[in-house]
Amino acid sequence: MSALTALLFLPVSPAGAAVNTVCAGSLPTGWVKTNDFWDPTRCGNPSRITYNVWNIASYYDQPVGTIMTVCSNQLPVGWVTINTQWDPTSCGHPSRITQNVWTIQRLS
Repeated sequence: MSALTALLFLPVSPAGAAVNTVCAGSLPTGWVKTNDFWDPTRCGNPSRITYNVWNIASYYDQPVGTIMTVCSNQLPVGWVTINTQWDPTSCGHPSRITQNVWTIQRLS
């Protein structure tokens, strides 16, 4: 199932960004990954822990000044990284210290 056909629309987040849950793989244009998790009942029904589901949020429609927390290595044009951190419970679930979560802000 493609990521686009797997979109499950959820309520709008407090920051005003649309958020969705999709099967892992590819992001629609204008969206960033905000977390990943294993769900053995969806997206291929994996029997072993594999982060097969992504939470994603739209960035394209956010006003200047918006701050978002996203998985690392996602920096849309017009945004800057203002903080990085290690979170072993998110974004790939790394067991070694690595800056896997970024806080980004829209400048233009």
